[in-house]
Amino acid sequence: MDTKTPRTIEMVPVDKIRILNPRSRSKRHQDAIVENIATVGLKKPITVSCRTSGGSVSYELVCGQGRLEAVRSLGYSTIPAQVVERNEADCLLMSLVENVARRNHSTKELLHDILDLRNQGYKDNEIATKVGLHIAYVESLLFLMERGEERLLNAVDSGTIPIAIAISIARSDDKEVQAALMDAYSDGSLKGKQLAIVRRLLDHRRLKGERAVHTHGAKGKSAGRSMSPEALRRMYLRESARHKMLAKKIALTHARLAFIVQAMREMMKDDGFVTLLTREGLTTLPRVLEQRVSGEKLSWTS
Repeated sequence: MDTKTPRTIEMVPVDKIRILNPRSRSKRHQDAIVENIATVGLKKPITVSCRTSGGSVSYELVCGQGRLEAVRSLGYSTIPAQVVERNEADCLLMSLVENVARRNHSTKELLHDILDLRNQGYKDNEIATKVGLHIAYVESLLFLMERGEERLLNAVDSGTIPIAIAISIARSDDKEVQAALMDAYSDGSLKGKQLAIVRRLLDHRRLKGERAVHTHGAKGKSAGRSMSPEALRRMYLRESARHKMLAKKIALTHARLAFIVQAMREMMKDDGFVTLLTREGLTTLPRVLEQRVSGEKLSWTS
C-alpha cells in the first residue's frame, strides 16, 4: 500500500494532528506507554497524512494514537512522524489494519523475547532498552524465570499480583510458604509491605527451626506447620503489635531521659547543689548524660 509514495519522517506539531478513528485504552495501558516514552524516548514514529487547506497545513493520524497522547501528556510540542499522502478513506483503512495487526505480548511471550536477546549476547540494560521496559522489570522477570517460578510468572501475567510482590514471595525457598503468601495476597489478607514483613518472619522462623533440628533432633519441626492466609494475617498483626509496643517503650524512655536532662540542667545552676556534689565526691556524670546536660554534640568517644 505504501510503495507508491515514499514516507518521510518529520517533526510534526502535536496540536496540528487530528485523530480520525479514536479508540479507548485502559488507563493502566496508557500510563505504561507514557512511562516508557519518558524513560527511553519514542522509538517508533507515528504515521500521519498531510492535509493542506486555505494555505494552512494539518495532519490526520493514521496510526500511533497511544504514542501521540503520551507525547502530549509529557508536554512535547512536536512528535516524529512518518508523513504519507493518503485520502481520508485510506487513512481509516490503514488505521484499522494497524489495530488488527497489533499483538499484545503476554508475560511469557515477553520473557521468551528477552531470553532470545540474552542468548544473542545482549546485556540486561541493553535488553531493557530494546524492549522498552525498565531494567528492574526485566531483571525481575529473569529472576523468576531462573528460579523456575512458573506459578508466580502466571500470576504476574494474569494481573493477579504485581511483579514486586512476586519477587518478595519468590525470595522464600519454602514452596508451602510461597503458596500461602500468594493466597494471602490474592484474598486481601495481606498487602504490599505486610507481605514482605510476614515473609521475613517465616524465613526467620524456618531458620530457627533448622537450628533447633540440628541441636535437639525433631523438636524444631513444628516451625513447618501448615499455614493459611488467616494465620499469616494474625502473624502480621502480632508482629505489628510488638513493634507498636516497642515504639511506645522507646518514646517513654526518651521522655524520661529528656526529663532527667532538663532537671539536671536546672539543678546544676544551683551553687549549693554543686557544692554538695563536690563535697560528696560526685564530680562526674556518665559521658552521654554530660553531653546532653551541657548541650554538646553527642559522641560515643570520651
